[in-house]
Amino acid sequence: MKTLPRTRIAILLSAWILCAASAMAAGSELSKWTHVAGVELPVRPAKGIVELALPSEVFALSRTDLADLRLATQAGELVPYVLRVDQGELGRSVSYRPARTFNPVFLPGKQSAVTVDFGSRAKRTRVDVDTPGTNFRRKVTVEGSQDGESWLVLCKTAWLFRIAYEQSSYSKNEVLLPDNDFRYLRITVFNAPDDPEQVPIREVLAWYVKSTPPKTAEVEARSVTVTENLKLKATEIEVDLGHENLPLHEVAMSFEDATFLRRVEVLGRNRRTRTIVESVEDAPPRKREVEEPWAHLKDGSIHRLPGGEGQDPSTGLDLPMDGRCRYLLVRVYNGDDALLKFTGLKVRRLQYYLAFQPQPAGPYHLYVGSPDAQRPQYDLEHFAGRLRVEGVTEAALGQVSTNPLFAAEVKVVPWSERYKWLLWGVLAAVLAVLGILVARQAKRAQPLG
Repeated sequence: MKTLPRTRIAILLSAWILCAASAMAAGSELSKWTHVAGVELPVRPAKGIVELALPSEVFALSRTDLADLRLATQAGELVPYVLRVDQGELGRSVSYRPARTFNPVFLPGKQSAVTVDFGSRAKRTRVDVDTPGTNFRRKVTVEGSQDGESWLVLCKTAWLFRIAYEQSSYSKNEVLLPDNDFRYLRITVFNAPDDPEQVPIREVLAWYVKSTPPKTAEVEARSVTVTENLKLKATEIEVDLGHENLPLHEVAMSFEDATFLRRVEVLGRNRRTRTIVESVEDAPPRKREVEEPWAHLKDGSIHRLPGGEGQDPSTGLDLPMDGRCRYLLVRVYNGDDALLKFTGLKVRRLQYYLAFQPQPAGPYHLYVGSPDAQRPQYDLEHFAGRLRVEGVTEAALGQVSTNPLFAAEVKVVPWSERYKWLLWGVLAAVLAVLGILVARQAKRAQPLG
């Protein structure tokens, strides 16, 4: 009778030690991450998947490939996850060449027009109009018809232009149209002031493009500085976005000016300065701070051209996804024109999501920042899309703070790490005693009967 309580005590003690050892092992693993944040999941879904939108702080603290993120339960157990970035969908893109081009007419010094027949009705959302010239801006109007006799206006005012600079040029020859299926299109191009008497319309190509833009998040600028570069005849807008490694998608500017057409260049970098180490003879190496060079991200043009209702202003540029940076430098080349009256700027980044299946053992914590961590591989990657169809529950990330496990490891080595041999020795001794007690109990047990 006395052996049963001892057996129970030994079992409870061994179970406690096993749990403690498991928790310490998990804690030791997660102590390699510098920061942690709680995951706020208001409702635990019965099916589907949970998606956590990653805030800007995560990009600044983690590696650029985000391979060092870890999701864990309160007990320290790792939770499988997948990353998803919303890049939108290109959708279907079909081009249509006219079956016939006819009625090429012009009014000397004023306008040229041409009618194109595509042979049948088909959906179209864009038309490309090719006209000659090296430096121009020309207004264009597009009309549609099903019979070639009755015409309706599809686009009252759009613009074609080409800007030549240095050894290159930037041009716009596409005209966006409302979704239509007219068989016939009539394109009219109006002469620019410096154009010859006739501007031929060399080619017309129609497109049907149906795409979904990516879901993006606005990045609040920490500071915006506007200066004039007299040497380049450019306005320079420098922006500090507050966080490094941001996957930027678009920069858009606003101006008071009613009419303009300017070339724009966007540059980026992750930090203002960097440290270089120089060798010095008969002395320790010398460290010196130098300015971090700007990297070219994108160039193009911005414009707001006259035309009233129906005009197609464009004051922004899409940025390459691999141009992750904190600082932007936008150069607006003015040439001999007056400076534009800059009124504001907006920057948007791509939205990244961390998706996982909720488990009973919540709450969850996201660990960020471990340069030596290997990219995890989870089975969830192969069926996350199917779970997403079943439903998506949105989660939010709490405040990102220093990982207390990491701080403890930096300041002092935990007792469990210094005396691992003692912990495992005690565990082995308890298991041995438990085995002896169980064996004795088995010998003393009386057979029934």
